[in-house]
Formats: sequence, C-alpha cells, structure tokens
Amino acid sequence: MDTSWITLATGLAAGLGIGSVITAQIQHALKLKEAAHQSQREALEARYKVVILLMYAAIDFAGNETAMRIHRPDLKNQSDVLDDLRAEWTNMLLFASKNTLDLLRIFILEPTSNNLAKCAVSMRVDLGRQPVDLETLDLKLKRKNS
Repeated sequence: MDTSWITLATGLAAGLGIGSVITAQIQHALKLKEAAHQSQREALEARYKVVILLMYAAIDFAGNETAMRIHRPDLKNQSDVLDDLRAEWTNMLLFASKNTLDLLRIFILEPTSNNLAKCAVSMRVDLGRQPVDLETLDLKLKRKNS
C-alpha cells in the first residue's frame, strides 16, 4: 500500500474518533440541559398547582374550609388565602410570565371562577401546553344541592 493511503486512512480513523468524542460530549450536554429543563418545569407545575388550589379556596372558602383546616390551618378565612396568594404572586416574579402575573393580580383583586380560569389557562401556556378556549368551557364547578 502506498504511504499516502496509509496517511489518509490513519487521518480518517483519527478524525472519526475525534468526531465521535465531540458528538458524545454534545449529546451529553444536551441531555443534561434537557434534564434541568424538565426539573424546572416539574417544579413550576407543582407551584402552579398550589396556586390554583389557593385560588379555588379563595372563591369558595366555606366549601373548602375543612380541607384548609387540615392542610393549611394557618388560613382561617378568605382574607388569609388572598394574603397567601399575594405572597405567591411575589414569588412568581421569579418564574411566571407577565400575562400570568397580571391575571393572578386581577384574580386577587376580584376572586371569581372566570378570573381563576383565565389565570389557569395562562399557567398552561407557561408550562408549554396548548391554551384552552374558555368560551367553550362550562366554568360552573360548584356542586348542585341535592
């Protein structure tokens, strides 16, 4: 075999080896970044679930009073729940979108099921999910008395 072929073959083998190492490093970095993103998304979803439950309690404190006494005995009335939501709003400055912050502020000022739904849809978008059309949903969630 000619020495130029040996040089070419050696160079090609070395190039493929280096390329494989670089590819492996890039794939590893991308997996780490994806894992961090997934962890952040799960933490965000957990916070949003807490906020939604507080919002629901703010709308119907009497209907949720027993659960509140068990899980959050420090929240004695609707005013306490709204104070807790104000603290959540401040914490959400770290991660929530402007739209979600605006809609939670509106909810705190006027706690209604419609305002809760609008804020929840914005939270869905923050989590990377498709928005829901509120016009097609029945937002009346209270139990009917039998």
